[in-house]
Amino acid sequence: MVFFQRKTRVLMVCTENICRSPMAEGLLRHYLQRGGFGDRVVVDSAGTRASQAGSRPDLRAQKVAALRGINLSRGRSRRVTDRDLAQSDLVFAMDDGNMRDLLRICPPGHEDKISFLLAHEQGQPLLEVPDPYFGSAEGFERVYGILDAAMDGVVAYVAQQLR
Repeated sequence: MVFFQRKTRVLMVCTENICRSPMAEGLLRHYLQRGGFGDRVVVDSAGTRASQAGSRPDLRAQKVAALRGINLSRGRSRRVTDRDLAQSDLVFAMDDGNMRDLLRICPPGHEDKISFLLAHEQGQPLLEVPDPYFGSAEGFERVYGILDAAMDGVVAYVAQQLR
């Protein structure tokens, strides 16, 4: 007899939800599928400000991801809510400003599920994922590389939560 198993909910958070968090969402979903965990985890993204709510991810982010077989075009920018934080099992912040904003709106008792995305990569010299929005296409390539390199540690952390 199979019982309903609640899926683990993971939320990626950056500022506007058009660059870093959609790329991280797409990458994590890809790696979880590849690792056989895709049916047990729901991955989403949101922004702490999301002033462009309803917008698709930045075209530069879409292009960088598409070149590696990851489609970001269905995503829509939205603002993170206290309900998101209460319902998510894991919340990954891209930078210190995002972390401060998340902790400010976080319902009491849910703070421990919020961490820096890069905190889960062994030997990572960075703690913050730089925002590529005001830079060139090369900045998006760099950020994609940083996020991609972090995924082994993030997938391992998510897999621990599934046990």
